[in-house]
Amino acid sequence: MFRKLYLFFILFFSNAIFSQVSNPDFYREDQFYLSIYYNSVKNGVDQLKENKFSSSLNLGLIRDFPLNKSGKFSLGLGLGLGINSLNNNLRFDNNILSFNENTQDIQKNKYNYTELQFPLEIRLRNSSIDKYRFWRLYAGLKYSRIIDSKFKFENSSQNYIQKNTPINQEQLGVTLNVGFNTWNLGIYKSVRPFFSNPDFPDFKLFKLGLVFYIL
Repeated sequence: MFRKLYLFFILFFSNAIFSQVSNPDFYREDQFYLSIYYNSVKNGVDQLKENKFSSSLNLGLIRDFPLNKSGKFSLGLGLGLGINSLNNNLRFDNNILSFNENTQDIQKNKYNYTELQFPLEIRLRNSSIDKYRFWRLYAGLKYSRIIDSKFKFENSSQNYIQKNTPINQEQLGVTLNVGFNTWNLGIYKSVRPFFSNPDFPDFKLFKLGLVFYIL
């Protein structure tokens, strides 16, 4: 599976790069992106206590499809990979989710998951074919497919790793990226429950961070 994904990434990225080079007069933005987010699933749930730093590291490419001649209004369709962590007091043990009331004895209560991302964006910017520093506002949707996940727990008496977590395998959220040049503020808000367990419908993923456009 991972070999097929690797080949797909190579073909997707190569097509984007060479199409840009072979058509220098056809203005578009083929941009590799790197983003770093703070993750949260609290969403107003009082029982959930978040601790340490929950992070998301993402890398990918959004292919640009201009909707006007100037290229300042376009549609973006992309492919990316995200590596995420969540640190909180929601414990997963033997297919049961429960809140840890006493967190002082807990050294680790962490979810890790990897996702394939498929962003779709409506893109507005004041760029041109020879202008590389410009303002942008990109808004859209991001569908993600979880390809690997695990839960790690450690306290004074237990230490275990459990796979096949109850994280919803299909994630969907709205996105907004606003900024200038390579520095951009990124926001993601899920519209689906983060966990597949019907007893926890209120947990929805929120991300806030920085998005860097490399090319």
